[in-house]
Amino acid sequence: MKYIKEACVEGYEQAKKAEKLGADRIELCDNLSQGGTTPSYGTIQYASEHLDTDINVIIRPRSGDFIYSEAEFQIMKKDVKACKDLGVNGVVFGILTEEAEIDYGRTKELIAEAHPLSVTFHMAFDEIKDKYKAIDILSELGADRILTKGGKGSALQNLHMIRELITYANERIIILPGGGIHEGNAERVMKETKAAELHGTKIVGDLSP
Repeated sequence: MKYIKEACVEGYEQAKKAEKLGADRIELCDNLSQGGTTPSYGTIQYASEHLDTDINVIIRPRSGDFIYSEAEFQIMKKDVKACKDLGVNGVVFGILTEEAEIDYGRTKELIAEAHPLSVTFHMAFDEIKDKYKAIDILSELGADRILTKGGKGSALQNLHMIRELITYANERIIILPGGGIHEGNAERVMKETKAAELHGTKIVGDLSP
């Protein structure tokens, strides 16, 4: 059974290795030990020039929570514009309110800034209590996919919930399972959730040097 393999990588060398191992798409990050932050402009430019695989760039100015200051938000907007200017496939971000709900205004603004790039709302989604309402909002705003573990723990611990989210989304938006998924368990995740795309740091194998 065919599914899209999105490899989450740290820097160009890992991206290059993931491409060679058969990744269908790259999520390009820095600082994966901290959950991933925005890579440098040079890294994004070099990767876009030297890789044939679609590249989605994480837009996250720092580690920690997903409640951003005005300065951080403006930096995110500039990073989105830079990605668009460089011609990458898409961007990945998530912005929440202090109540752990989607920051509607800022999310709408970033999606508009990103257009026509593909937009993924990342695992900030897992901190949202009403995930069904969040799916409605993100599909309405024009996001293309949601990266999620389905709840606390790994995706493997939340397969039933991920399947429910995919069913509820009903092709309005792609639900992209991630979190503990690797090439050894990917088929199980796909079969039990009916996901069409899977995400992981080892989705195509070990990317370490």
